[in-house]
Amino acid sequence: MHQQRGAVLAMAIFIIVVLSFVGVAVVNILTSSSKATVSEVYGARALFAARSGAEIFLADELLNSAGSFDVGDCEPRSEGSAPSDVDVNPYQVQFSDSNVSGLSGCTADVYCDQLTTPAGSLHVRVESIGICSVDDNVYSRVLLLEASDAVL
Repeated sequence: MHQQRGAVLAMAIFIIVVLSFVGVAVVNILTSSSKATVSEVYGARALFAARSGAEIFLADELLNSAGSFDVGDCEPRSEGSAPSDVDVNPYQVQFSDSNVSGLSGCTADVYCDQLTTPAGSLHVRVESIGICSVDDNVYSRVLLLEASDAVL
């Protein structure tokens, strides 16, 4: 019995150290899971802001007159570039608490370009960038829509 003095103390310290490592690992997993969930939610909000911005743009700018496009604000298409590369004056939508509470703190910048096809139809690309900010984090999503007056 005298030769085993302190052996239990060493095992207890070893068990406490191992359990503390396990506890730190569990806390890290839960924290990263929480951050991933927050990122997913704000990413979805940014996507919905981009979609809403594009829909507001289409309703306000392109469908002013029934049955035809009004694309006066859309730049001519430049081969190999996105609408945001060509259009220097985006259509901006600010979502505030007064109009859409689910998208408060989000914005949408909408760009467009146009091309008249050889068949004479008009093809318009609309690129909408939804941005949501929370604290120091910024989440954004890009949505590209295409519209044409051609009948297929």
